[in-house]
Amino acid sequence: MTSPSAPERPVAPWYVRPRLVLPAISALVIAVALVTPTTVGSRSGDARLSSLSSAPLGAQLFHELSQRLGWQPERRMNNVLERHPSVIHAVMDPAIPLRATETHELLEHVREGGGLLLVLGGGSSAFEDSLGIARGSSGLIADRVDSGKQDDLYCPEDDGGRFAALWPGATASLWTIEWRRPARGFVDTLLTVKETVRERRTSFERDNPAMLALALGAGRIVVASDPDIFRTDAVRDCRFGLGIAAVRALEFLSAGGETPRRRLVFDEYHQGHGARPGSLGAVAAYLRGTPSGRLLFQLSIAGLIMLAALAPRIVAPQDPGRLERRSPLEQVDALARAYAQVGATRTSTRRLVRGLRRRVERAQRAERAPAGSHAGAHIDADDRFLDRIEALVPSLHTDVALLRRALSTPLPVAQFAAIGPALLRVESTLMRSNKKRS
Repeated sequence: MTSPSAPERPVAPWYVRPRLVLPAISALVIAVALVTPTTVGSRSGDARLSSLSSAPLGAQLFHELSQRLGWQPERRMNNVLERHPSVIHAVMDPAIPLRATETHELLEHVREGGGLLLVLGGGSSAFEDSLGIARGSSGLIADRVDSGKQDDLYCPEDDGGRFAALWPGATASLWTIEWRRPARGFVDTLLTVKETVRERRTSFERDNPAMLALALGAGRIVVASDPDIFRTDAVRDCRFGLGIAAVRALEFLSAGGETPRRRLVFDEYHQGHGARPGSLGAVAAYLRGTPSGRLLFQLSIAGLIMLAALAPRIVAPQDPGRLERRSPLEQVDALARAYAQVGATRTSTRRLVRGLRRRVERAQRAERAPAGSHAGAHIDADDRFLDRIEALVPSLHTDVALLRRALSTPLPVAQFAAIGPALLRVESTLMRSNKKRS
């Protein structure tokens, strides 16, 4: 007897099988993405007007256009400015504001015969103050700027939708330039826009400049109010002829000088490109290159010197040792007591007589005993001194005799007390006699 066989499972249709459907859907999505045209946004991406940017808002097309037309475009990646009459510096809407010193150096370059292509923006306020201009209101370009040769220009009205225009519609909107003070060195207006002015119940249109040509010293300046004039999509779109206006600006800057200005240097350093110093380099540049930085550096050095002088030291300073010698007068009482205890009348008398001899001989400028002589020499000198006194003043014979006896034999205390008055009389008498002789 055989077991019953299992029933067969129904086979699912192919369009519900995941192994077949999911790869087919993925391939279809990829194919649609590849064949569908993509419109590039005009106001998206990096907004810096840099010649290194090929984005719609960049200026790489203007860089290439100037090279094709005979100029020599270069890029400056540092803050070292080359001042030569053949150089046109292009400072186009700088993302990093220029310092007052950099602005002054660029204007001096123009006064010496160079050229400057300036596009106003947030980082060009120092130029606006120096030139007396400012960005005004917005205006419209209704008519295309051309070169005067209509037949030689071909401008398709439709580019196939590959690119989106910078401005919607058939008009281009640009900022205008206003004068803050009377114009100086004005030459010409290279680009004009129409601004609608409304007064009370009426409105009218007036032409305002969007690009000015100025003369400064021996050089030339072109001031553009709006960075859109030089953007890639604006130069590419020939409906408004902004590429022609950009070339006219270069032609004006190249002419009018003894040296042809064919070198066009794009300032990429203030667009954020190039090598830049770190924090330590920036601090060093501030301390070295500005008056306030130099003052701060000097104050810091002075503070460090004062801190080093007041700081605790590893080895404490020691005062030099001094040995104080006691005055001989402090020993008089001690010597007197010692001499009284042993009855040293002869020694005391000898010292007293020797002191009297020194004082008298110093006053008389008499012959002195040689230094370092022995005790016997002092005794002989004392005897000769007493002999000389007795010969000069016979009235002192009694006092001299007392002194001789005290030098040779010990005296009682009562007789020794008379030594002091005797010495006083001898010294006073000799001093009076010296004054009389003088």
